[in-house]
Amino acid sequence: MSRTQQPAFAGAQSMATVSVTCVTDGRAHAVPDSELTQGVAHHSGYYSAVCGHMVAAAPMSAPDGEPCRSCADLWSARHAVRRQQQRLLSRIFG
Repeated sequence: MSRTQQPAFAGAQSMATVSVTCVTDGRAHAVPDSELTQGVAHHSGYYSAVCGHMVAAAPMSAPDGEPCRSCADLWSARHAVRRQQQRLLSRIFG
């Protein structure tokens, strides 16, 4: 499990996510911290990733699997929008 700070949804300013490997697909998905908290409270072991995949968590001591392409694409898209917003603001406010 590795912790990253990354914007996850287009509507969110930023969201802390944790990389959690799913035992069903072997991929490392970005799971919001808030989702982990809810899952732990319910003792379910299932978490909703930013890509919408329901992650059945592998043991947290196991290394990360291959990154989920959908989670990465969502992050990349949000990062591109944030860069555009920052450029626009720097042009306006110089």
